[in-house]
Amino acid sequence: MRLLALGSAAAALVAVVALPLAWLVIGSFRGPTGPTLEFYRALLTSPENYRILLNTLLIGAAVAGLSALVGVPMAWLVGRSDMPGKRAVWTLVSVAYATPPFLSAIAYVMLLGPNAGLINRGLRALLGLAEPPFNIFSVGGMVFVITLHVFPFVFLLVAGALESLDPALEQSAQILGAGRLRTLRFVTLPMVTPAILAGALLAFVDSLSLFGPQAILGVPARIHTVPTKIYALFSYPPRFGLASALAMSLVVVTVLSLYLQHRVLGRRGYVTMTGKGAQPHLTPLGAWRIPALAACAAVFLLAVALPYGVLLGVSFSQQWATVLESRTLTLKNYSYVLFEFSQTRHSILNSLGLATAAATLAMGVGTLIAYLDLRTAFVGRRALDYLSLVPLGLPGIVLSVGLIQAWIRPPLVLYGTIWILLVAYVARFVPFAVRSANTAIRQVDPALEEAARIAGAPWLAAVWRVTVPLIRQGMLSGWLLIFIPALRELSASVLLFTSGTETIAVAIFQLYEEGYFEATCALAVLTLGLTLAVLAVARRVAGPRVWETPLQRAGG
Repeated sequence: MRLLALGSAAAALVAVVALPLAWLVIGSFRGPTGPTLEFYRALLTSPENYRILLNTLLIGAAVAGLSALVGVPMAWLVGRSDMPGKRAVWTLVSVAYATPPFLSAIAYVMLLGPNAGLINRGLRALLGLAEPPFNIFSVGGMVFVITLHVFPFVFLLVAGALESLDPALEQSAQILGAGRLRTLRFVTLPMVTPAILAGALLAFVDSLSLFGPQAILGVPARIHTVPTKIYALFSYPPRFGLASALAMSLVVVTVLSLYLQHRVLGRRGYVTMTGKGAQPHLTPLGAWRIPALAACAAVFLLAVALPYGVLLGVSFSQQWATVLESRTLTLKNYSYVLFEFSQTRHSILNSLGLATAAATLAMGVGTLIAYLDLRTAFVGRRALDYLSLVPLGLPGIVLSVGLIQAWIRPPLVLYGTIWILLVAYVARFVPFAVRSANTAIRQVDPALEEAARIAGAPWLAAVWRVTVPLIRQGMLSGWLLIFIPALRELSASVLLFTSGTETIAVAIFQLYEEGYFEATCALAVLTLGLTLAVLAVARRVAGPRVWETPLQRAGG
């Protein structure tokens, strides 16, 4: 039975992870008449491709640095100060991470567009400026919007490191005469440096995969990145070879980044852990308590309040540029997307079905892999665990290139069906399933299962009746944490959908590209409402720090 379980887990991972990766490599060397290096030659000799790769790396590096500048101080304020409103900060971090980044990009087009953006128009009228002060269609605009989505990586990892840091070290430094700033500089920050670097590297890797903001904000300004260039290469006729070679360049970057992250986290031995009895001494902020809270509120004003506010306002407006005028309020946008726009109903059903199936299958495979890794001595169990983590560093659009080539030919043709989207979602989110299940199983004493076996229960019965009930809440939390991002997934879906298999994210993206901004916002508001409702359930099940465990486990 255990051998059958190992074989099932291996077969599932080969189908959704190893096979697409193999075809991605094959496709980059596969020419019309046989093996070739032409695609890599074209990649390495084209100034345009160098510029595209440089744009991608610069955006990723800037996002990583800005995420650290935002996330580290916020984590310190929550973990080491007496700032009020800490629970609200945790809640808003969850909301910021759960907000689809392509919707934030659309919102900021309406806020900071150079000509008609509401903020630009207001500032020009107020200050009498001849030129708009902001232009969201720029590298800076992409960095800004992406950072608002990925800074929670840094916050969560640093906040967790501060909680596990022995406060006696900081107290000893202060007893020896070090002031609070000196203690922060020479004790606290050095001890959590691995967490800062790990969070920044995760922000860097994640920023590479966010197709939506790069397409919405970069393409109009002719600022191309690797994901948007790959998307362009699939316009008819699709150029699989060059797309595969370009995707491999991003694979190399992400693999090197994750390797560097692993090396950084491997040196975490100098972070001293403490027992449960030790409590950190909170730094009194005095008169700075309210300004500190205001600084955190400003981040969430930019990440949550402004995007949600403008999307909601435009969704009730006849023309998005007149959103502030009450006489233009209307419900026709919701009427259009709910009853006239043909893609709405089937895209919602597709997304709900795909998210449900992907979360269920990923948690099933992930739980099996985690169990085999922690509870058995099979030779191949560690290889399965490592293979399951590979998609963590693969941008969705890169994975899609491999999936198309793997499943576009007989004997099993999935391309053009909704099943290839399901394979993509399972592949993308199985790392989080494995990490969530791993955490839950570690908390269960194996002696309980062994006692059932001694009492005569078969292995499968012992697992089902003893272990599964004890990890049920952890599995449900992991399921919800996969369901939420799967519900609004765009980067993999944008290459894999066909007529009839559109998802909510694809429908919104198509509406936006066609210029139906008001209808786009109406469908976006419905999507955000659905996402926040699921997040509320997840927070009720997993607690206010709903993202902390899977992201920290992914970082480690």
